[in-house]
Amino acid sequence: MRKLATLSLILVFIISSLTMAQFKEGQKAPDFTLPDLDGNYVTLSEIVGDGPVYINFWATWCGPCKKEIPHLIELYHEYQDRGFKVLAISTDNARTAGKVRAFVKDRGMDFTILLDSSKEVFGRKYKGRGIPYGFLIDNDGNIVYSARGFMPGLDKIIEEKMMPYLQSDSEESGSEAEGEEIEGESEEK
Repeated sequence: MRKLATLSLILVFIISSLTMAQFKEGQKAPDFTLPDLDGNYVTLSEIVGDGPVYINFWATWCGPCKKEIPHLIELYHEYQDRGFKVLAISTDNARTAGKVRAFVKDRGMDFTILLDSSKEVFGRKYKGRGIPYGFLIDNDGNIVYSARGFMPGLDKIIEEKMMPYLQSDSEESGSEAEGEEIEGESEEK
């Protein structure tokens, strides 16, 4: 009976720990400021608004992260022109942080790379426990989707969830067409 009670308490603790770490859809994403690889500081609230943002916590030594990164690169290349941004936040500690730049270059990660070696943003603000750990943020800074770990097809889920927040192709081509009309009108005058 005692073993059952102890086991029940442990199970309740684990479940409550997991649910406390969960963010709900529509909840405001915690704001943060972190340095990029060149020492420039990036603040989440300053880049939200032009399209969806996917925040991805990862590390150079993480096997599942290495599997996920090519999918994020592909999504970024397909939708960056429609406002999609990726903030790839390295959680490498001071001992492995020197490997980040070479890792990023080797894998062709051409989106924004940020450094959180103290894990302040990962652990305290986003209640991270394991990586990869990702959040899709809408144009208003709200969490639309969160993902723990990597699973095949995750990129398709992210793609589906971000669709309503992307700039439309017609908006882009419409503004280009307007620019062409103005140029054409000035030539006629």
